[in-house]
Amino acid sequence: MGGAVLIRNAEVDGVARVDVRTDGARITAVGPGLDRSPDEATVDARGGALLPGLHDHHVHLRAWAATRWSVRLAVADGPDDFDRRVREAVAAAPPDVWLRGIGWHESTGGPLDRHRLDALTGSRPTRIQHRTGVLWVLNSAALALTGAAGSTADGVERDATGEPTGRLWRADGWLRERTAPLRDPFPEVLADLARQAAAWGVTRWTDATPGRDQAETTALAALWSSGRGDSPAGTSAPAERGAADPGAGRPGAGRPGAAGASGLRLPWLVLMSPPGLSLPAGTAVRLGPQKLILDDATLPTVDALAATIGDSHATGSPVAVHCVTAEQLVTLVAAIEEAGAVPGDRVEHAGIVPPGYTARLAALGLAVVTNPGFLADRGDAYQRDVPAPERDWLYPVRSLRDAGVRVAAATDAPFGPPDPWVAIAAARDRRTPDGDVLGPDERVPASVALGLFLADPDRPGHQRRIAPGHPADLCLLHTPLATALAAPSSEHVRTTL
Repeated sequence: MGGAVLIRNAEVDGVARVDVRTDGARITAVGPGLDRSPDEATVDARGGALLPGLHDHHVHLRAWAATRWSVRLAVADGPDDFDRRVREAVAAAPPDVWLRGIGWHESTGGPLDRHRLDALTGSRPTRIQHRTGVLWVLNSAALALTGAAGSTADGVERDATGEPTGRLWRADGWLRERTAPLRDPFPEVLADLARQAAAWGVTRWTDATPGRDQAETTALAALWSSGRGDSPAGTSAPAERGAADPGAGRPGAGRPGAAGASGLRLPWLVLMSPPGLSLPAGTAVRLGPQKLILDDATLPTVDALAATIGDSHATGSPVAVHCVTAEQLVTLVAAIEEAGAVPGDRVEHAGIVPPGYTARLAALGLAVVTNPGFLADRGDAYQRDVPAPERDWLYPVRSLRDAGVRVAAATDAPFGPPDPWVAIAAARDRRTPDGDVLGPDERVPASVALGLFLADPDRPGHQRRIAPGHPADLCLLHTPLATALAAPSSEHVRTTL
């Protein structure tokens, strides 16, 4: 559904029977009883709430797409069940493909290295990804095909004899170069992801994949800029950004929601990128902050991290820093206090925020992009693995907001549940799969949780609105908002525009 549209009888900001006109790119009028122009389509909202399209502020598109041709191991009920699932996948897979597994974790699948994989997979090249996404484990056949034994890559773990253990840390780019398929299925799977996002009311993504290079940036920009064609009904997006858009004038501010080769309109896209990358003129993509990864095993000194952050700031790039443990957050805060913060600096995940650090984050002006959906997905594992005092500090929302921290939310797809409404319900309830509540004082109303997905990525404390001049990527619900928020679910989403 592209071009001018008049949406009648919608609920907007709690007010019923409101009409909203768009020109396909921006909202041009809001009010009761708007007259229909001859050239515009009409949609009867039937009293459903009209919202800005949801923005998922932290996803990993290629990793998410790859889950569509992967063996899902997160559901393994112990090492024996893990072994059974891998063996069955080996038997079922076509003879000329690698076996790829995702979602493995030691707590459910047991320890893993090439020797155990060899026993399960034989000569089939196999790679298994850790649930966190930071680690791949390869069997001997896969190690031979990638040339890992003779590689000097930092991420290739070795045993006492110097032989690869099969464990590759933070080596996605290195591995991708050596496993590139003859036919890249990503474009067609991307279209499938866009259809799914539209069903959830999502019209915007920020891809937070680290280590992006110019080739990957150019390839993604081309996907967003290729093709035109009409969108399937209910999955359209605006055609042009205008001057009233908060993103206009920034690098890469171009056509949002460009039609891909499939004809499906893709969500607006922000790419986290290191300094020095560029985008083609007129692309539908824009560049975001530099992604920095902190790992406890290789945690830099405060001075070293401050220097890295300072170098990024000097190029005009803010930073988005991955912090999932208390140690990582403590180090980051000290480094930012030394280097100074700039607008756009943000903390990704803030998995554990110790007491006192909400105020320090607020004083620095750091935004936080949190992932409450992990509580609904991994909460039982947190009950087992996270020390008792820290469980109430997991993925906070209320305390950050009360301290004045600007907060947005994301799914971290595919590493967390990709449906943002799962995260909205989790921020409200904070229940584990077994029904326990983690950090009850951090619960927020569902209306607040929804607002975390309506935040502007450049100004996470600022929500987009249904108002003249605002972008016309919209989410229409079947019901009034109060009804939808009483039981948050993507089932309430009727369509996106």
